[in-house]
Amino acid sequence: MKKKFDADPVELFEIPVKELTFDQLQLLKLAHVTALKSKDRKESMVAEENSFSENQPFPSLKMVLESLPEDVGFNIEIKWICQQRDGMWDGNLSAYFDMNLFLDIILKTVLENSGKRRIVFSSFDADICTMVRHKQNRYPILFLTQGKSDIYPELMDLRSRTTAIAMSFAQFENLLGINAHTEDLLRNPSYIQEAKAKGLVIFCWGDDTNDPENRRKLKELGVNGLIYDRIYDWMPEQPNIFQVEQLERLKQELPELKSCLCPTASRFVPASLCGEPGIHVGANSIDNVDSA
Repeated sequence: MKKKFDADPVELFEIPVKELTFDQLQLLKLAHVTALKSKDRKESMVAEENSFSENQPFPSLKMVLESLPEDVGFNIEIKWICQQRDGMWDGNLSAYFDMNLFLDIILKTVLENSGKRRIVFSSFDADICTMVRHKQNRYPILFLTQGKSDIYPELMDLRSRTTAIAMSFAQFENLLGINAHTEDLLRNPSYIQEAKAKGLVIFCWGDDTNDPENRRKLKELGVNGLIYDRIYDWMPEQPNIFQVEQLERLKQELPELKSCLCPTASRFVPASLCGEPGIHVGANSIDNVDSA
């Protein structure tokens, strides 16, 4: 750890992020414990120190909600420490925040600053999923689960140990659905249709989802959402689904929009360019609306 813009490094030491206030996070230069073992850690930390303040780690949730366009949907994962079946805790932390206060702060921030943004919550902690579901009814929540895995250690909470139990829990608590580990879905594809039969939405996550062949297979099997790394490298021209949905609704409400095509506009074009007064359209979305 070292102070920003300080030429001489001070002693590096490990500290749980939860022990720092937001102002302290902004003041100090932090690195993950794995980065401290890297040979080029000094050069990396110096380079990050010279970046603009808005590019520093740990922006507040409010800052992110205010900075990004409302048509960017959010999947907000609420982190909580998990206990393994052998008794070990994440980061060797057996104590954390007060869960009730922790969630109230997050939900208050989202409800006051989200506008019309599409948001879904998710968490590996089953109790958090239940509490979010009961504390508000505006945004849905997905139960994140790893199921049976050869990669990760088994968790203490029975609700997280198998995908089948996770589905029953999500159905009982009236959650939107589950976010299952891809490793488990590829091993047991029947889980996908079982989830749908229970009226659940099913997403998936994990390193196996980075494989394009696995993504193709999962989509064919009916998975509703895929979470994987560097999505832009694979689909640079992917349309914003939220803009597409908005335009589809406008087309239903305003029949004259169906004949309005403005492919040369950059984002939202003046109504006069469309030939239809009072209509503003997103050109990038219109180009893809028929295939959406």
